[in-house]
Amino acid sequence: MVARSLEPGIRIWDLARRNGICASLIYRWRREQPASAPPAQLLPVRIASENPPCLAPAPPRVGPQVAGVGGSIEIELAGGVRVRVGEDVSLPALRRVIAALRG
Repeated sequence: MVARSLEPGIRIWDLARRNGICASLIYRWRREQPASAPPAQLLPVRIASENPPCLAPAPPRVGPQVAGVGGSIEIELAGGVRVRVGEDVSLPALRRVIAALRG
């Protein structure tokens, strides 16, 4: 969308509305994306229930828990490899794990 927003005659507000996002998000992406960076590749995302029937239940958490707080993200890579991380995972650690799995 960043590349599309830079095309002559494109109105960012219209582009945002057609894609169901806020125009401010496109402006933020334009500020954050270096001019030399390759365009981001979008991947399909599917929202699943917390414990889909085809997956084993998540192991019990160790440490303090707060009822009603938390979340997880599950990423499915090529070949059916799945990575599930909690909201507390650090971005550098997640990048290392995904790089190792793709490697």
